[in-house]
Amino acid sequence: MITDLERYQGVFLRQVLAAAMRRLTVGVVNFAGRVDAFTVEEGACHIKYSTKRLSPWQFTYTPENLVEIQELSSVANPVWLFFVCGGDGIVGISREEMQSVLPTQSDVQTWVRIRRSKNGMYRVIGPLGECERAKPRGVQPFLDAVLRTRVVRAGQ
Repeated sequence: MITDLERYQGVFLRQVLAAAMRRLTVGVVNFAGRVDAFTVEEGACHIKYSTKRLSPWQFTYTPENLVEIQELSSVANPVWLFFVCGGDGIVGISREEMQSVLPTQSDVQTWVRIRRSKNGMYRVIGPLGECERAKPRGVQPFLDAVLRTRVVRAGQ
């Protein structure tokens, strides 16, 4: 049986590979005993999903999730968080943007809420506030950051 987790992670990975239009090195990250993060080239992404059909979508972060994101940051650059919003689309925020909406450490469960009006962009909100800019659908900003990092490192 294909689980929701496998289905939504598969959608994310397919979008990354199709958008890149080139060979990428992709790996699994398993810090917490579950596969919810992947490396793509030198970068990494932590994926959450919601099966809810319509906006707003809410995503829960446990203290363990926040530790895992910290650990990702120690082995990869850039690190992004991705949210699969039911069948509507995928939206991502960088680790730096995450710090404006979500605490980096907590001993209690915390959350991120994503909303999108019809034909609009995604708004990412957390207990610390809202991302400064609305976010586009898709994985392209992450790919741009990953591939730019790869070019910079190669040129050093």
